[in-house]
Amino acid sequence: MSFVIVVEASLALANYAAETLIQAGYESRGADAQNEAIALTQERRTDLVLTDYYLAQGDGLGLISALKELAPKTAVALVTGLGDETLAQAALTQGAMDYVIKGPDYYEELPKVVQSLMERAQKEKAQINRDEQKSRLLAQMELANWLDHNFKNILSAALGSLALIDFKNPDQPLDKRLEYLNDSQDSLKSALKLLESLTAMATVVDEADESSQRSVLVAAVVDEAWERVLEAARKAGRPLAAVLEKVTFQNNSRWLPPQKVADQDLLTILEALLINALEAVTQTLDPLIAVNLETQDRSLSFTVRDNGRGMDEKVQKHAFDPLFSTKGEVGVGLSLTTVRALVVRHFGEISLSSAPGQGTTVTFTYNVSL
Repeated sequence: MSFVIVVEASLALANYAAETLIQAGYESRGADAQNEAIALTQERRTDLVLTDYYLAQGDGLGLISALKELAPKTAVALVTGLGDETLAQAALTQGAMDYVIKGPDYYEELPKVVQSLMERAQKEKAQINRDEQKSRLLAQMELANWLDHNFKNILSAALGSLALIDFKNPDQPLDKRLEYLNDSQDSLKSALKLLESLTAMATVVDEADESSQRSVLVAAVVDEAWERVLEAARKAGRPLAAVLEKVTFQNNSRWLPPQKVADQDLLTILEALLINALEAVTQTLDPLIAVNLETQDRSLSFTVRDNGRGMDEKVQKHAFDPLFSTKGEVGVGLSLTTVRALVVRHFGEISLSSAPGQGTTVTFTYNVSL
């Protein structure tokens, strides 16, 4: 049964409206204050909040804004008087699904009004669910393609090294056989690291769980990420390997004292952004990649900047979409979709700015434990 909260300046009128809805087959509660309405939505799943602008405490626009933050899946509609078009538009801007004109027959027509709003809300929720399922499916396809590409390369390298060991040739030097064996082992270790990173990404982060967090020098994490990028670029061959001879890398985070972070996840994010930056500067005359760092409240704000080919507005618009590539023919790192998922996992945000021929700047925040 659908649960509807009616909020008005008069608690008596709010309860009267709620009773009208109860008789029509809904579950309903009345409230006269913003805080009370918010508390009711926290007590149980609420399908619709119908709020007047004038309340005993707070106002309807403030309630709409708060509910969009605290209960984003709850449908909210503003009740307004005739001629209050500006107020109605403000409500829609704040996140209300619609507004209702409070005419002389408002309470008699209320069950039909609520039924219409509920039907629309259910259709919108169904569409959101379909969009989310499509997005998850595309993300799964993207990850599967990335896994297929990377694990094939890693395992092919391991098998190729083993195949070079020729036991039928008694003249093959022992040190050569050991070299091939070590190369194979290194490839398999890379595969294990990849699996560990992906497993960590699938794990839900709990701020109270400090098992994955430790005090580290962030600059050391940045350095390790860059070393991994260099290793990946050497293995990838041209054009990535070729740019290593002329690229300048700047780690501008050495001023920061040790911070308590989930360093393996941070390492994965930085490695992915740095390999993307390296892929972008393969045709740049004097390639530059820089990592800058600032602190804000309980988070670190990273900026990864390159002076590579950049992106036009169309590419930027879709840069975080699943299965969308900004890399052209070059590409060995995680997509921005996957990177964003990992940033959000740590309660952060990520954005980028770019222009053709002027490089790209990716900025993300990362939660720090106290």
